[in-house]
Amino acid sequence: MFSARLKNAAVLAAVSVFVAACGGGGEDTASVRVKSASSDAPVIATQPANASVLTGGTATFTVSATGTGLGYQWKKNGVAIPSATSEAYTTPAVSYVDHGALYTVEVSSTAGSVTSTAAQLTLALSANQQAFESTILAPAAGSHFLHWNLPYAGTPTSGTHYAYSDFAVIPASPLTNGPQLSAQSAPSNIASTLALLTPGPTRVLKNGAILVVPAPNVSNKVSYVGSDVRVDTIASDNVTVAYAEIRSNYETVALTGTLAATPDDVARFHNSFFSNPAILDTTRSYAAGAGYLKFTQTNSGDRYNAFDCTTATTGAAVTPCRTGTTLNNVLTTGISSTSDGVTYRLADGVVGTVGGVSVWVANNPRPRSATLSSTVQYRIYFQLNGNVYTGALIKDGTVLGGSYYVSNPNGATVNDRLTFLPFDIRLNKAAHDSLVAAMKI
Repeated sequence: MFSARLKNAAVLAAVSVFVAACGGGGEDTASVRVKSASSDAPVIATQPANASVLTGGTATFTVSATGTGLGYQWKKNGVAIPSATSEAYTTPAVSYVDHGALYTVEVSSTAGSVTSTAAQLTLALSANQQAFESTILAPAAGSHFLHWNLPYAGTPTSGTHYAYSDFAVIPASPLTNGPQLSAQSAPSNIASTLALLTPGPTRVLKNGAILVVPAPNVSNKVSYVGSDVRVDTIASDNVTVAYAEIRSNYETVALTGTLAATPDDVARFHNSFFSNPAILDTTRSYAAGAGYLKFTQTNSGDRYNAFDCTTATTGAAVTPCRTGTTLNNVLTTGISSTSDGVTYRLADGVVGTVGGVSVWVANNPRPRSATLSSTVQYRIYFQLNGNVYTGALIKDGTVLGGSYYVSNPNGATVNDRLTFLPFDIRLNKAAHDSLVAAMKI
């Protein structure tokens, strides 16, 4: 009996061990540890949200997660962003290459990891940029500009006076396609009784050389900066940026009714067209859809224009004021500017170095009677290749004047007679064609 009981006890013990080994009747320690760890795995409570920003702005993406000992790694289009290892990530200044980028974050701990849904970055057009694109972005018919030299009153003279227009179109938006080249069209004569005359080129001193900006058919490179439009004017080599401006404060205005009811901004900007009854038939009406853009232009970077001092030229070889001498010698003696009505001397300005060239800049602005513009300019003289040349400096941040009109015909001086306008105007095709159809000359 005793041995049988022992044997039964041994069998029961073996069965108990077998049942325990098979997990019967409870959980082992390892299983408890796994379930405990799983309960601590990260969980994303708030996913990153999509963001829409202006060019040059920044976007901030955030995530909210629960868990213990959390770590973060943000990714752009699936690629880890160095040092982006916190709950929030702020991008650098964004450009067109960032449009549509997807941002995710991997949240991890010792218990596991989880990846967020993707948040998309979208670049947004500002109101200024929308207005700009309304006339110039294909398939729009272009942003039109009038060029003229017409008398305030009386009959224009062919060979002296002229009136022509040109326009520009860009193929794609700079917002998502990057800088766009905008070439002005060939000039179109809008005065049948006048010969087609065009102004000479603009010459600029930059990086120790004279750059030529052709006229007409100038090329611009258009890009977006914040809420504004940047226009880089390209030199005749079709590569080098000669100067740049920022366009802002856009207004889009419709033109309706007869030309006689043209708003002051347009009529004054195009002065002689509307002041001289020999130019336009103002009883004609604007075509449907006619309108214009009004905006402000601001000079970006110091711009050193170079002028002929004597004989007029059109290339890079502007004519010097003095040959075989130095800037210091010329200004110590004094040099007279006929257009400014001033004799400039060394003490009237400051000598500095610009792009390796010695340049003297006057302390006081040139008179408006010389510039016929509200653009503040400073007379310069510079020494290049053993000669002394002249020009004018337009400083960085200067608001560029667009035109002027005769506000007081009986004024004793230019400043008394004229009012200078600190804005620019561009016409859409319907407005342009309406004016051309009303031309009397």
